[in-house]
Amino acid sequence: MTRHGPVFQKRGNRRQAMRGDVLIDDATRRRINRRRMHRALAAMSVLMVVAGIVGLYFSPILRVQRVEVAGTSALNAEEIADMIDAQGESMLISDFSGAEERIAELSLVQSVSIERRWPQTVRISIVERSPWGTWLAGDGIYVIDSEGYILPDVASPPGGPTIRSLNGGEDLQPGDRVDEDAVQLTSAMLEDVPARFQMNVTTVEWSTAKGLTLKTDAGYQVVIGDSQNVDYKLAVWQQIESQLGRESMNGHVLDLRFGDRPSYQ
Repeated sequence: MTRHGPVFQKRGNRRQAMRGDVLIDDATRRRINRRRMHRALAAMSVLMVVAGIVGLYFSPILRVQRVEVAGTSALNAEEIADMIDAQGESMLISDFSGAEERIAELSLVQSVSIERRWPQTVRISIVERSPWGTWLAGDGIYVIDSEGYILPDVASPPGGPTIRSLNGGEDLQPGDRVDEDAVQLTSAMLEDVPARFQMNVTTVEWSTAKGLTLKTDAGYQVVIGDSQNVDYKLAVWQQIESQLGRESMNGHVLDLRFGDRPSYQ
């Protein structure tokens, strides 16, 4: 009887291939088996990793057991720790961004960061705002930091600068911010004027109309305005005083707000 279809020889063993069959040799079969085994092992590894993560999530090993607070002096560390509300939460998936925002809203907080310290600790690091000076507005006396933020329940720093606002009564609350340029410019002038002119600033006034005005122990006033071109303003001031003489300026006002067009009254 006549046979149809190809016949493959496998190491001396003849086998008739049925129509449509594909016969493979031993080497190819081993490669296929190895691939199947590798895939099975890979799948098992993935399952083991997933099972491990799930196990860690539900176990107490990676749960928040301790909250540390660093950097507080005026603030209550226990109250800050309670704001994070993380006790017993998973260290793996807890999101502390909301807690950071809540803490950052406190008027005494300049900056805050929250980090995980494995396996069970969360650390809150805070930089507090510190009193720098005093802002006087009407009958209000407000303690401010070096960025102009109103601070609650803290004393004015001994020897700190005082800026008197001439804008009238201002209802300021902790966390509000006074004119930042006025604060920064005051800080600079209290350093630059004594060093450059060998005189002291006795009073600092500020208004939205004129900006910053300095009263000196030389008996005259200088209207600085804002911090724009302040180095040039100081150079003009120095030149005018050199020309007129310090004694002759007693009782007068030098207005430097208009650049190369100073006013002297």
